[in-house]
Amino acid sequence: MNPMNLIHFSLYIMTIIFSLSSNSWVMIWMSMEMNLLMFIFLMMETPISMIKTESTLKYFLIQSISSVMFITSINSNLIFYNEKLIINMMLPPIALMIKSGMAPVHSWSPPIVSKFSLMSLTLFMTVQKLIPMFLIFSSWIWIFPLSVIFNVAVGSAGGLIQSSVIKMMIFSSINNTGWMLLTMMDSFLLFWIYFMNYMLFTLMMMKFLWKSQIKWISQIKSSSPSVKWMYFSIMMSMSGLPPFMGFTPKWLTIKYLFFNNMLVILICACLSIITLFFYLKSSISLITMMFTTKKWMLNFVYSINITFMINLIGPIAYYLVI
Repeated sequence: MNPMNLIHFSLYIMTIIFSLSSNSWVMIWMSMEMNLLMFIFLMMETPISMIKTESTLKYFLIQSISSVMFITSINSNLIFYNEKLIINMMLPPIALMIKSGMAPVHSWSPPIVSKFSLMSLTLFMTVQKLIPMFLIFSSWIWIFPLSVIFNVAVGSAGGLIQSSVIKMMIFSSINNTGWMLLTMMDSFLLFWIYFMNYMLFTLMMMKFLWKSQIKWISQIKSSSPSVKWMYFSIMMSMSGLPPFMGFTPKWLTIKYLFFNNMLVILICACLSIITLFFYLKSSISLITMMFTTKKWMLNFVYSINITFMINLIGPIAYYLVI
């Protein structure tokens, strides 16, 4: 990482911390704008193409519109403090949901974000969602149950029809955003466990895509056995299938929130079956094709890597700690 990248990334993290620790709406808004500026700087650090430039400009335009919505509605709430206007109550959380690409105002994110570089895509799907989620939790928690169901439902249904690995990851991010919002209704410890687990596998997936240069699911069919096994292990973990590591945070969420939010938990658990289906659809056929070759066992020995081991051994660490 060159010095300019390091400076921009440090300022990017600082804007997140400052926004989450501020108690003034104006300062929060200014921090979000600085965060947007630093994020765009980081996006521009990667090699530029016409497609990436266009997606960056569209992203900036959408973020600007949502920022204007947010600060206008906040000022309106301060002016008409005693008047319970529905539009003033709804606009701030909707603006924050637009900024982070949450459902049901997510339609802009798959076509635009899918053209980002892998580094920018990783930041958008993980760290960039922190400010909107915490702000909605702190001031508009009443919208949480509905937002959770929308995100899990849209993320599950949207991934079914995708042949692009990147777009499938974007809908997976929407789905996991719903689960992360759900964990915040119990405790921040549970949220951070889920968030760090999700970020770990997002980083693994992005590293896999960067090394293999794969963009479409069909490309994986002609890849080596080690690439197929790595893709399979990451997909199974992100789907929450036991005994892979991704199962543990969802199991903890269901365990601790079942009696407090039974209806929401049951809806999310049922919708997760759809998520499991599209993950299995994209990966299980690759593994069954390997068993038709005579040398699959030899290839399997060489395909055991750190990703597969973390997936299987990782849950043991959770059970020892929690």
